[in-house]
Amino acid sequence: MGRLPKFADEILLALKLKSPLALEEYEKFYIGGQIKKIRRKTGMKQLELAQKLKTSQSVIARIENGKQNLTLKALTVIAHALGKKLLVKFY
Repeated sequence: MGRLPKFADEILLALKLKSPLALEEYEKFYIGGQIKKIRRKTGMKQLELAQKLKTSQSVIARIENGKQNLTLKALTVIAHALGKKLLVKFY
């Protein structure tokens, strides 16, 4: 999946993507991108994060590329491993 534009307004994003499935794919891509951004900012390699999470580097790559489905529990564990807290916001 290529790079998608980021929109601050979720309604505008939904209108631009025009499909619930496209929106779902964008959200997975965006969450993975945020994980990658935070990991890089902390200076951590994919392998280091994988070791903290007791998984493989390839799983981290799939997460960061939006190709891995994640539960809220998994997101919470990842956030903790990155030294962050997970905040879920509904609009």
